[in-house]
Amino acid sequence: MTSNSLHMLQRIFPRWRSAQTSLCRTIVNDAVATKPKTPRVRKPKATAAASAAAANSTTAADTAIPKHVLEYFQTTPGMDASVLKQFPPSILRKSSLSTERFYLANRTTAARIADVLTQDLPADRLLVEVNPGPGLLTEQLLQRNVQNLRLYETDASFEARLNATFNLPKDALRIGDFNGLWRLSYLDGFDNGQRVCGMLSGIPHRKWQEEVSFRLFSVIGTVKYLRYLMNSITQQSELFSLGRYEMFLVMSPLLFSHIASTKDAGYKLYRGGTIVFQLYFEHEFLGKVPSKHFLPWCTTGGTKKLRTLHKKLIEDGAEEWYLVRIVPRRNLFDHLLPDNLSLFASFVTQHYVSRRNRIIPSLEHWIPHCGARLILNSNYTRKSSSKKDPTSGVLPSQLLKSVPLSSNDYVDNFNIFTEFGELTPAQVLTLFNEFINWSEFHQSPFMQAVESQKHKQQRFARSLDDDESADEPGEVQRAKSKKSTDTL
Repeated sequence: MTSNSLHMLQRIFPRWRSAQTSLCRTIVNDAVATKPKTPRVRKPKATAAASAAAANSTTAADTAIPKHVLEYFQTTPGMDASVLKQFPPSILRKSSLSTERFYLANRTTAARIADVLTQDLPADRLLVEVNPGPGLLTEQLLQRNVQNLRLYETDASFEARLNATFNLPKDALRIGDFNGLWRLSYLDGFDNGQRVCGMLSGIPHRKWQEEVSFRLFSVIGTVKYLRYLMNSITQQSELFSLGRYEMFLVMSPLLFSHIASTKDAGYKLYRGGTIVFQLYFEHEFLGKVPSKHFLPWCTTGGTKKLRTLHKKLIEDGAEEWYLVRIVPRRNLFDHLLPDNLSLFASFVTQHYVSRRNRIIPSLEHWIPHCGARLILNSNYTRKSSSKKDPTSGVLPSQLLKSVPLSSNDYVDNFNIFTEFGELTPAQVLTLFNEFINWSEFHQSPFMQAVESQKHKQQRFARSLDDDESADEPGEVQRAKSKKSTDTL
């Protein structure tokens, strides 16, 4: 490149660079230039008619009844769609199998249940109705001249209607979750509260051997309430202090199977809680009621993960539920002393972790060489051909009515391979009474295990998972925090 060319480039380049810079600045300024503001125009005020229409549409959207529910109540004979207007929208939605609160929504079924509840009801006996809702059953009970009536309603939105419709006496209606007594008891265990006592205040107290203190009706959806009943007897507290009571409960076939199964029902149904329940309570199957006569409707989702028997019981529960009468056994303490209730609960809990646990190796873990006493015991080794199985002639998975309690029911042909799952509840009780009467029992590791598990025993049959206590997270957390503070 010649010197003249280089000289010309040196003169042209600065001018070119200056022109490029100026062009770029112009483009950027044009891009970021603010747009002129659009003048604000005041919107015309809505007319009163338009506001009312908007409010009505919002209300209609909030109180919309699910289509399948409305269609069933409108098209099914004996159903009254006007009843649906008396329920909050949240209750009309579909619910899962873990729902604890249901409401009766059919007058014919209400009349049938009222006939059962008032049959042989003494005039002075308290009748408790849980979750009356719009009061269809309450109306039927009052028509049958029930004088001593108490209502426990979970949803406060029903309170005004119930008081206005039936002119109830003072304190006859209480707002509280009676089916959730297990939850209140759990919270009381953290902060020594009196939630359960407050809920049960005013209910008459009687001794265990006397007549039942009150009659109760409720619809339950989970086993938690029944586990609480068992726990109150085991710990001899709360409901136990009221004496014996009579309950008429509506439940699904699956839930009934959990409390009324026989040893032939399989591991999923015949568990330690089943054995304890059948020893503590008498139960009787009274009949079936249509499940769609109760709100909210349950969904049977997720049944693919369950075994065939479970799936069948859930599918059966989609159409009909069971009405069951449950009463604590009057002669319970003739066969199981009150001081041994907690030990018996521990005995069942320890050995029914698996139904296939063999009896002799399990008991020899606590008292070495005790198996010989069982094998040599003539009560166990005898072969009885005349002995009739009390569960014969019933469904293979359910006892429709309790069998009499016995603590002298020995297993036939007992040997080292006999498993806990082969025992009936009465045979478990017989084995337990023999176990605790051995001289080595009080010095055995079993007593140490009971003491180490004492805290868990206090929650026997009502243990809570994280999702189970999610209904009241704030209160549970406050109770836990207070307990931690007291401990520190």
